[in-house]
Parts: sequence; C-alpha cells; structure tokens
Amino acid sequence: MAQQYRTVSSVNFSLGVLVLALCLGYLLFTAAHVEAAKKKPARPPHHGQHNSTHPPTPAPRPVNETSASTPVNDKELIDKINANETLGWKATEYPRFANLSISEARDSLFGLSLLSTDPDTPRLDIEPRVDLPMNFDARTQWRGCIPAVRDQQTCGACWAFSATYVLAHRLCIATNGKTNVVLSPEYQVQCDTMNKACQGGYLKYAWSFLERTGTTVDSCIPYASGRATFSSGTCPAKCKVSTQSMTMYKAKNSRYISGVNNIKAAIMSYGSVQSGFTIYRDFMSYRSGVYKHVSTTTLGGHAVALIGWGVESGTNYWLAVNSWGSNWGMSGYFKIAQGECGIENQVYAGEPVY
Repeated sequence: MAQQYRTVSSVNFSLGVLVLALCLGYLLFTAAHVEAAKKKPARPPHHGQHNSTHPPTPAPRPVNETSASTPVNDKELIDKINANETLGWKATEYPRFANLSISEARDSLFGLSLLSTDPDTPRLDIEPRVDLPMNFDARTQWRGCIPAVRDQQTCGACWAFSATYVLAHRLCIATNGKTNVVLSPEYQVQCDTMNKACQGGYLKYAWSFLERTGTTVDSCIPYASGRATFSSGTCPAKCKVSTQSMTMYKAKNSRYISGVNNIKAAIMSYGSVQSGFTIYRDFMSYRSGVYKHVSTTTLGGHAVALIGWGVESGTNYWLAVNSWGSNWGMSGYFKIAQGECGIENQVYAGEPVY
C-alpha cells in the first residue's frame, strides 16, 4: 500500500511540474508579444477607412484660407461671389483698399472689442409695438435728421463714429429738427481714456463717455486721426478755431438692447442704434444686396449704426450706415441679413440730453 501511495504521489508531482512549466512558458510568450507591441510605432488614425492599409489622406485646406499678405481686393473671391446668383449680394473692388492687405486691414480698421454682455448691464425696457411694419427706413421717416455718411479712413475709430452718429440722429429727432448738429468723433477718440482711440474700443464704454463727458460739434474738433493707427491721447480743451466756443452734447440712460423686435421698436421710436458685429473679409468688397458672409476669414469687430430693416427676396435684413465714405457699398449704406455675423448681439443706444 505504501509503495502504491509513493507511485501516485510521484505521478502527481510530475504532472504539477509539467503544468507549472506550461504556465511559465505562456507568461513568457505573452510578455514578449506585449513588449514588441510597445516598440512598434502606432498607426495614425485614418478617418472613414479604419481597415485600410493606405496612409491617411491629408485634410483638405479651407477654400477661403488666406495669409496675412492676401490683398483685400481679392479678384478671385469677388468673381466667385458675383457668379453666384443665389447668394443675394454683389461685390466689387474698391480703390481705397487697392494697396491694403488682410493684416493691414485688421490693424487699421477693425479694433472693436466684442465683449460678452455683462448681466448687470442696463437693458432697454421698451413697450412692445404691434405696429412694426415689414419695412422701415429712418431716412424717409425723419428726412431732415439723417447725419451724413462719414469716413474713418485708416483709423479704427468705428466705435466713436457710430456712437456720435446715433447721438446726433436721436438729438435731432427728439428736438423735432431744432438741434441738427454733426458731432465730433475726433473729440471722443482723443478724450475717451476707457477706449483705445484708433486701436479700437467698446460700445458700452463709448456710451459711458457720452454720458459722463459728452462730445462737441465736428466744426469745433474736426476729424484728424484718419491717417493714424494710434492717437496722441491729448484731449483738447478748446476748439480748433479759438473764437468758437466748445458746446458739449451728452447722452443719458444708455442701454443694451436685445431681441429683433426690441431693436426695431427702439429705432422706430427714437432713431438709430449702434451695433457691433464680426467682420469677414468679403464684407469689405460689399457693393449691394443683402450681405451674408461667404469667407471664413474674420478680421475683427466693427461698429455701425442700424437705421431700419426690411425684406428682400424673402430675406429679412437690417439697413445700416457704415463709416467708410459714400463711395463704399450703396452710397455708404448696406443691408445685412438678420442674425448674420452677430449683428444683434451688441446693440446700444442712449437718449440725448437737451
């Protein structure tokens, strides 16, 4: 019996050794393969063809991609826009932009800072109007009160041009045409220390300045910053013509205005409003029609005055006045589709003090 027990034990021991050897062999084999996999370079992902043995196809470059040296007057882009009959607007080359590159345009024209609206920013509380028409144009509603189209030239002072435009327009309307003046953007460019003169500004701060300090008439402090990319920051204490007195015009109750119908009601009740929006490079070539951006290249923020609205070929639009002179667009004016480029996201206006 003892002999039989020793035989069985011997067999069991031999089997145990064999199993242990097989386990060790499997572990060594697995470890070798894991180590080899670590050393093998990973294949880059190939979207859409996970099992392909071909190298991944490079992503196509955007068709509108530009370099900083690309000219503003891009004939190829302009031709594409004009060839698209369904687009709804036309483009052209402008002599004023003939020698201007995309980079230079960013630096000299589009310094408006588009801030997210602070929740504490005062908002216009206006009674809803049920009489909002399909089309409205401040030029025909208040014929004698529309300020002339101005030209900021190569100074990024759109924030001052549009703010003084709106204040002058509303002042004329509020006084039934008795106070019809051209207000000075130059005074605001030189004196508004919360903003950055020709390097840009903020709509909210522009109206804070008009409430706190105000501005004078253009004949007192005429525009002189148009060929600069910066301002001296020297705030004039008297008119350029020493015999002229410096009369100041101020705003009050400046408000942020949100919502299409609120913006319309504000324009129809009190006059134009100031709007900041994102500029795409094709906007500079706008000639006529209802603008919708085609380009993917942004240049920065820009401020204009909204003076009306309408519908053209089924598209709802805003009517606006730019500050690039009367030779740009539709004699200085343009139409932009509602909701386009954030046109309704930064809208401000104040009441005139008189």
